Amino acid sequence: MSYIGLDLGNKRVWIAISEQNIAFAQEIVSRVEIISYLKEIFIENKNITKIVVWLPYDLYGKDTKQLERTQKFIEKLKNIFLEKEVIGHDERFSSFYANEGYSDHRDDIAAQCILQSYLDSKEK
Repeated sequence: MSYIGLDLGNKRVWIAISEQNIAFAQEIVSRVEIISYLKEIFIENKNITKIVVWLPYDLYGKDTKQLERTQKFIEKLKNIFLEKEVIGHDERFSSFYANEGYSDHRDDIAAQCILQSYLDSKEK
């Protein structure tokens, strides 16, 4: 069982995929191409059972405009990929962890960190 994680930006989506409970940073895809990209990924890797989308709360857990857009996107994914479970996961502090020594690849490492935090939370 594998998961795909999405860090949704206004123009790009950073992607991470898990293999055996370890997250790996993947490609960065244009926001307008993400649905077709996901369809291709699911054809190639039938083991992906869940889509985890990062929820951009502010530091105090309050909603943001980006959070509203992300929640609408999650609903869109649920309507398109009926056979997959689609959930949101809190992304607070992911950029902080990604900045630790990875300044050149901060966003893709953040996607990896968030998916890994989700995987780790499932083990508890």
